[in-house]
This record gives sequence, C-alpha cells and structure tokens, in this order.
Amino acid sequence: MKPDDSRLAEKLFQKDHMIGCYWDTVSRWMVMRATRDAEALREPLFIVQAADASSPSMPAEAAAKLMTKANPKNTGGLHGLLPVHRGMRIRLLEALDLAHGLVKDTEGRLVDIVVNPLDQEAVGTALANGHSQIYLRHLPFGFWVRIEKYTAAPFKTILEAHDASLTGASTESLVFIETRTSEPFEFRDKKINYRVTRTGFPFSYGRVITTTACQGRTMRDGVVLDCGRRTAGRGRKEDDDYWLELYVMLSRATRIEDLLLMRAPPCDFLLRGPPLGLRQQLQKFANRTEECRREARALITELGFDDLLHPK
Repeated sequence: MKPDDSRLAEKLFQKDHMIGCYWDTVSRWMVMRATRDAEALREPLFIVQAADASSPSMPAEAAAKLMTKANPKNTGGLHGLLPVHRGMRIRLLEALDLAHGLVKDTEGRLVDIVVNPLDQEAVGTALANGHSQIYLRHLPFGFWVRIEKYTAAPFKTILEAHDASLTGASTESLVFIETRTSEPFEFRDKKINYRVTRTGFPFSYGRVITTTACQGRTMRDGVVLDCGRRTAGRGRKEDDDYWLELYVMLSRATRIEDLLLMRAPPCDFLLRGPPLGLRQQLQKFANRTEECRREARALITELGFDDLLHPK
C-alpha cells in the first residue's frame, strides 16, 4: 500500500477486515473504523466506558492508564473504552451459548443500544444538537446484536404474540448482550499492585482483529494488513515467529487482489519458506503418514482383502 492509496476508497476495502500483529495497532484502528463507519452510516458514535473497582483505591492518573490498555486479555477480557454504533460489526470475546454456536470470535451486527435511563436526557440533548459522538456516563443496559447462523433466540414466540410484525424469521437471530463482571486481575503502576474487577461488555470490534483472532477464517472482502513488527524490547518478534504470523495474515484472503500490505517485509523474507522447525515437524508428520499407510496395506493383505487396495 502506498501513501494516500486510491484503492482504500474502493468498496472492497471500505468494508474490509484489518489485521495487525499488535493490539496497539488494532486498538487505534478500532477507533478510526468505528468513527468512519458511524459517519458513513449517519449514526451517532457512542463511547462506552467500563466500570472498574480497585483495591487499593486507584488514583485518576493510574485509572486512565488502565482504561486505555489495548489488549482485553490483560484487563479481565473486557475493553476499557469501546466506541460503538448501530450497524457496527462486533466479535464476541467469550462464549455466550456453546450449544447454539455463540462461541468466542463469533461475529454479528449491532442493531440497537439500550441506554441507561440516567443517560437518556443527555443523549437526547446531544442528538438534538447534532453531536456525532456521545460519551455515556453510565453503562448501557445492553446491546441487541444480530448473529449470522444463529436461530435459537428463546423469545421468538413471545415477541410475535406481542406484535405480529415481529415474526420468528426477523427475531430468531437476535441476541441481547448484557454486562458481565470479570474475575479479579492485577494492574501495576508506579510500583503499586492493584487488584481490579471490571464490569463491561464481552465483545470487540469485528472487522479489526489481531493475527491470533483471525486464524482459521476466510475473508472474501478486502484485507488490509499491518505487517510492522518490533525487533527489540517488549513484544519483539523473532524471524521464525514473524514469518508464521505473516503466513496467517496473508492466507486469510482468497485472492492476492484483495490484499493491501502496510510496512511489508522484503519479498525474499517470505520466499525463504517456513521456519526450519516447522519444516522438520511437517516431515515427521509425512513420514508417520507413510508408515501408517504401509501398516494398513500389510493388514489388508494379511486379511485377504487385496482387491480393496487402490492401484498405485
């Protein structure tokens, strides 16, 4: 990708996934995408802040640092600040219903925000004054989300009995996501250890993810990759680990035309092939596969079923 690349304005990349190696990148992209998409949809952008309880009590300066920690894995599995809007793609950070497919990393579309009544007047005033961003001072009661491939909403018949226009086909994929409170986690600032519990919502932005979260996915829209890596200090990546992360990111798309790379490494780095350790393990797997085939052929011959063998 080049500076001011015109391809970014194409529809393919306007609704794309964005993948980065680090949460520092992803968290900034989340704010950028949510702001841009809300404006494109002409929807207000709500800034939702989690509620933290700390022991000992935490000064405001430390609380601000904790609130902006990028990786939710370090903060009880919940974001401190999350920009949301109607129409936003979201991704579950935990399983809500394993039996019906509401597992971690499931994606859906946010269709409504149930604001806390304590914020309702301020929200109404902000909307009346044309404000595009609204900071909620209290946690919302929850979010209505429509989940693809989910049809087990338990309230379908209740809603249809209440309003005939609310048919099962229109409500069966709805999920109401409420707050949850995390297990206690540790946060250290200025040599003081704080024990914190966080109350918030177990989801993240759906189209902006890390390499870990994108594994196993097939992305048929455009994909923008930030290939930058740290070579020193905390979070540094050795060549072998970096090569594997690049492979995971690049292999999400089905066509090379669907990829835009930022801070891409030289071609020869990719063309050198997988790390030696991985190649050795793949060879062990191939050898074991061939050994199993030999044992199977010998057993078939012993049992007199040679006619079942496929010709070589």
